[in-house]
Order: sequence, then structure tokens, then C-alpha cells
Amino acid sequence: MPTFQQVFPFIPLLIFAFFAWRYFKNGSLVGALLGGRLTETVGEISLSSSGFTSRVLRVSLMAATDRESKDIALSITSKAALGASVVPVKLSHAQALELMTLLQRATA
Repeated sequence: MPTFQQVFPFIPLLIFAFFAWRYFKNGSLVGALLGGRLTETVGEISLSSSGFTSRVLRVSLMAATDRESKDIALSITSKAALGASVVPVKLSHAQALELMTLLQRATA
């Protein structure tokens, strides 16, 4: 039976292979992180940026599964001189409507 020291080098390789499979299956980084294919980008908003950094909030639709309503993917992409990051959020139709209500209340 293999020992932990013999198996350990393959664990990062398996994690990378799983993530690569999800990336190619879903077609994008955000889709891979959320576990679904993005079908359409509705729009994006430039958030505050300074000098060498920029941030963008993107709103996309995800492919519908068995349900009739599509999920919504929000992603905040931050770019800097030496790095970048993505924060994805998946919302159901009901959650998106609740968020819309909260944003309308906050801007009134």
C-alpha cells in the first residue's frame, strides 16, 4: 500500500486537473469557479480604480439547468500591476430580485 509521502506529490496535480477540466467544460474562469457555463454577459460597471489598479463588476447569465429560471453570476475582477483576482457570486432568480429591491431602497 502506498504511503502518504508517495501519494502527496500527486494531490496538487489532481486538484489542478480537476480545475482544468471544469475550466474547459464551462468555458471561463468564473464558470469554472461557480460550476456552470456563462451564456451571456449582460453588462459591466467600472468600480473605483487608482493608479495601477482597476476593478470591474460583471453581470452574466448562467445556462439554465432543469429549472426554468437562469442563475445570475456576479464577478468582481481586480487587476493590479503584479496580480489579479476574481470574486464570483452565484445568485438564484429570487436572490437577484431581493438584491434589486435592496439596491433600489438604498438609492432612493
